[in-house]
Amino acid sequence: MNTNLETFISVYESRNFSIAAKELFVTQPTVSVRIEQLEKELATPLFVRKYRQEIVPTKAGELLYKKAIQIRELWQETQTEMRYAEASNRRLIRIGFSQTLAMTTVTDFLVQARAKYPTDDWEVTVANSEAISHLIANRKLEMGLVEKPIVTDTSVVKRKSIATDQLVRIGQPTGTWIIREPGSGIEHYTNLFFSEYDLIPAHTIVLNRNDLILNLVTAGVGETIISRSVLPKSWDFTELNPHFQRSLYFMSAADTDKHLLGNVFELLQEIIATIY
Repeated sequence: MNTNLETFISVYESRNFSIAAKELFVTQPTVSVRIEQLEKELATPLFVRKYRQEIVPTKAGELLYKKAIQIRELWQETQTEMRYAEASNRRLIRIGFSQTLAMTTVTDFLVQARAKYPTDDWEVTVANSEAISHLIANRKLEMGLVEKPIVTDTSVVKRKSIATDQLVRIGQPTGTWIIREPGSGIEHYTNLFFSEYDLIPAHTIVLNRNDLILNLVTAGVGETIISRSVLPKSWDFTELNPHFQRSLYFMSAADTDKHLLGNVFELLQEIIATIY
């Protein structure tokens, strides 16, 4: 990627020439020269310099940043595709896991996948269910496992149930509820729980990691809805009614190799059957 453009991204995000220089392992004058070259090439100022080294992007700078991020992503994707273009016996397989499934499944899956497909490389993304679905739809991932019934365009993303998961209620009734972030499968079912039980929390804490949620529950901060599969065996819990027995889904891009999908699905199904 163009060096001046990469420097611009760093300056834009740090709002500081000195910090950008440290991030890029160059001198501050080098950063200044690169930005000046870019401004000259584009015939417009990209930053307004203020006192005490403060800088503010212009409207042109804000527009360039959005485009520069897209260019960087495209360049990174191109580099990745080029590495595998001539490798007949080597593939990059990109797979996503939502948070709960990452905790219970990823390690066993990768151990077995590496043994079964020793020439392949794996790129694993952990995010909430909606984010994984979005990445698959935009061809950033070939496949993924999610915990939320997401409606998709079946000509773009395929979906099928792979297992059933029991949700439970844990923690101390302090009036505080610890909730997963919007877009996650657990957050979806937590809101259903609040509605069904006509419950309005006095206070809420929103987090995007199950391990931190469990830490807060251990510390007696409050209650949460969580998958029984991630709990240590010694933990107490209250099992919820059948409405909170959710399906787990395997999703894939519609144009992903069917033979690959079949093999990965079978492997995941074997692993998940020992957990859920």
